Amino acid sequence: MKKLSCIISLLSMFPLGYTHIASADPTSLGVGLGWSNSPYKNYSSSYYPVPHIDYDNGYFFIDDLSAGIYAFNNDNQSLSFGVRYLANEFKPHDSDNHKLRQLNSRHSTVLAEIDYDITTNWGIFSSSIGADMLNNSNGILVNADYTVPYIQGNLIIAPTIGINWADGKHNDYYYGVSHKESSCSGLRYFNADSSFTPYFEIGAQYSLTDNIATFGGIHIDKLTGDAADSPMVDDSTITSIYMGLSYKF
Repeated sequence: MKKLSCIISLLSMFPLGYTHIASADPTSLGVGLGWSNSPYKNYSSSYYPVPHIDYDNGYFFIDDLSAGIYAFNNDNQSLSFGVRYLANEFKPHDSDNHKLRQLNSRHSTVLAEIDYDITTNWGIFSSSIGADMLNNSNGILVNADYTVPYIQGNLIIAPTIGINWADGKHNDYYYGVSHKESSCSGLRYFNADSSFTPYFEIGAQYSLTDNIATFGGIHIDKLTGDAADSPMVDDSTITSIYMGLSYKF
């Protein structure tokens, strides 16, 4: 799935509508700051840098922490193959819970993805399927979402609703507790199965000049099923807030 920041950057080129995708877009670079809580028990919320890289020549694209090539790209549809950095991780020392501090680390990874986007008069539909490339979880992630942008002068607001599906390998890696970990920590053994995660995001961009813009947004995930039922988890709602500044060349 293309990130919302890329959709906002794309729409900023078309103040009268969003039913046409350009074959070559301006390059945009920027940086911001984000904050997110964690679903894990007694786990520190975190601040993190938000890089903004938006390059698209109609054949190859870089979209923040993802990059890829187009297999098909016309006026309103695209099919692409690429890679995306997945920031999910668990560091035992970041939790104040004694039992969770006895568990193994869970690392971020890189996904190989196939992505399909279609832009219509009613909004932007995106879907993707991704697989772990680094053999951390060997999991599969599937996503579908729908964005309806609103444009008023220099302001773009883009609300998105979507849903992720994660297979059992992904969930067991990030939310499962092995027999060995159970013996060491006192947490019950837990083999996590697949689950859905619905989410909502609202992103915004305001152009200060022809080249400089501010961006920001809020993203909310709602864990369900075995991800939410894990003994590692005490908050099934994950909220991320970000903001930053970008420059369009």
